[in-house]
Amino acid sequence: MRDLHSGLKTVLTLDPKLTTETRYGAPVDCRGFGAVEHIVCIGTAGDELSEELSIACIIEASDDGASWTPVTAAHEVLGDTPDETGIFALLDGEDRGMRDYRIGYAGPARYTRIGAVLDGDHEEGTPIAALALLGSAHLKPVN
Repeated sequence: MRDLHSGLKTVLTLDPKLTTETRYGAPVDCRGFGAVEHIVCIGTAGDELSEELSIACIIEASDDGASWTPVTAAHEVLGDTPDETGIFALLDGEDRGMRDYRIGYAGPARYTRIGAVLDGDHEEGTPIAALALLGSAHLKPVN
């Protein structure tokens, strides 16, 4: 059996909390790893989501961990291709809550992060959390 445990690191990037405004996750430093997968967990929306009241999951990349650009190239991601603003999942209706949305990053940037961008006036909020899985560690075991 192969050992996944010794070569995998998890990073909580967005603390779980009721979200009423846009939040960006902590930067994930991919140095020392060959792969990163971001997972955004969305709970049941407290407000009725629509085209005017939505939640977008975006992915951004950075070479320095300070200046961020949306990831838009299909060859830099694993999963659904983000649009021109980095959106890889859009929640704009009742059927889109209570699940997770994943995207892998395979581009050249050292740092990546996830954003939960809320459009409209979210009064009740939605539980949102995110984590990153770093895999294919160059040195094992991962601490």
